[in-house]
Amino acid sequence: MKKSFVIVAITMLFVALLSSCETPISPDAQITVRNTLQTAADPSQGGTGGVELDIETIFSAPAGTYNQTATVGEGIEFDDYLEGLYDINFSEDAISYELVAPQDHPIYAAFFRTLEAGTFDRYYFTFTEPHNIESGSSNHAAVSLSVISDTEIVVEISEGFSFNPGSSFEIALN
Repeated sequence: MKKSFVIVAITMLFVALLSSCETPISPDAQITVRNTLQTAADPSQGGTGGVELDIETIFSAPAGTYNQTATVGEGIEFDDYLEGLYDINFSEDAISYELVAPQDHPIYAAFFRTLEAGTFDRYYFTFTEPHNIESGSSNHAAVSLSVISDTEIVVEISEGFSFNPGSSFEIALN
């Protein structure tokens, strides 16, 4: 009786240890990113009037034009995403962004600023397989991560973020 109890106890401990070692994102996970923007400004002033719009609508591009799919591995998964705006890198336990567009970028130069109240720049990441992300903590107060489902998360950049060349942040995944 004691021997079977010990075997069961060891087995349960081993299973618990294995499940606690699971990383939030599996290596080789495939992820697709899409972007939306929401601003409080009136559309006549270049805003969205409080409506969340796909970036393709804002740039007058066909739906899905700026969606990209990448596989988690070594190196940057989404380099020069959105016509050279961000490098977005995934690891098994973090997401990092760096705004790589130069100060004189032909698309973004006119938009560089500190984001104002009512502005939300959202990046939806869809995984082909379930992820293990329960939450995320950002090193920037204007950036958050929400888990939408076991295959989708959203990174939201909002008021107070310095939308300027060289700005960066990282989100630790739990």
